[in-house]
Amino acid sequence: MKYNSSLLQEKSSNPNLSLKDFLRQVDLNKNKLKKIESSIAGHFQSTLSGPGFDFNEIREYKIGDDLRHISWSTTAKTGKLHTKEYFSEKEFKSLLLIDISNSMFCGEKFETFIKTVAFVLNLTSKFSEKVGAIFFKDDIKYHFPLSHSSAQTNIIFETLLDYYFNLDQKVTGERETTNIFKAIDFTRQYFSKKGIIFIISDFINLYNFEKIFFETASKQNTYLFQIYDEIDYELPKAGYITIFDPETKEHCTVNTDSKDIHAAYAKATKERQEKLDKLINLSGAHHFTIRSSDI
Repeated sequence: MKYNSSLLQEKSSNPNLSLKDFLRQVDLNKNKLKKIESSIAGHFQSTLSGPGFDFNEIREYKIGDDLRHISWSTTAKTGKLHTKEYFSEKEFKSLLLIDISNSMFCGEKFETFIKTVAFVLNLTSKFSEKVGAIFFKDDIKYHFPLSHSSAQTNIIFETLLDYYFNLDQKVTGERETTNIFKAIDFTRQYFSKKGIIFIISDFINLYNFEKIFFETASKQNTYLFQIYDEIDYELPKAGYITIFDPETKEHCTVNTDSKDIHAAYAKATKERQEKLDKLINLSGAHHFTIRSSDI
C-alpha cells in the first residue's frame, strides 16, 4: 500500500532528507498558513510571560512577582513599586499527537498531511524549549520523549517519512480502528504540566474519545489540524465505483450518479463533522481544517 507523491521523490534519492530540506519545497507564505502561524504566535506571547531574555515592559509590582526584577529607578521616580516583565518564548513544551492510521495515507491527503506535520514542527521549534510526539493508530506506535526542539523535530519528521516508505510492510488485512483515546490517555499521564498539544488527524473512524478529549483540551492549550480530502465529504460522480475503507477493510460498490446515494453520503459526513465541531467548540480547543490547496 504505497501512494505516489512527486513531492517526496527526492527522499528515494536522498535518504537523509531533513525537515529543513523538505521545508524548502513547501510554500510557507500561503495565506492560510500565515494566518495560522499568526494565531498561534499571538497565543504563545499572551501566555508565555515569565523570566527570560526578551524584555517586554515595566509595570507595577504584583504580589508573587520575582523581587529580583524590581526596577528601582522607576520605583524611585513614581513612588510605587515597579517590576520588569520579560517574555520567555522558550518556556513552553509542545507535544504532537500524529495520526498514522491507514486513512492518512490515501489519495492527496498524504501529501497534505506530511506538509502539515512539517509546518507544525517548524512552528514548535520556534516557540518551544522541548518537543515530543506520539504516533498513533489502533495503538501508540511511536513515542518521542520531550527533548530539545532543534534536534527532536528533525528526528520526528524523518521517522514519519521512514514509516511511509516502509508502509507496505506494515499494512495487514486486519481491521484497525483509529484509537485516539489511548494517545490522549497517555498524554494526560506523561504530559501533565501546562503546555501545548497539537493533534494532526483526519478525525475519521474515531470512537469513545469525546470525554477524555474534552477533559484534556479544557486544561491544555490544544490545537487540532484536521486533514481532509474532498472525497471525505463528497462522492465524485463516476458511475459505479467500489469504495474501500483502508482501516475497517469494508468495501462496497455504489452508483455515484445516484442522487439518493449522494444525499445519504453527504448527510452522514455532515453529521459526523457537526458532532466534532460541537465537541471542539465546547472544549475551547483551536481547530484548523487543512486541504491540499491550503498548503
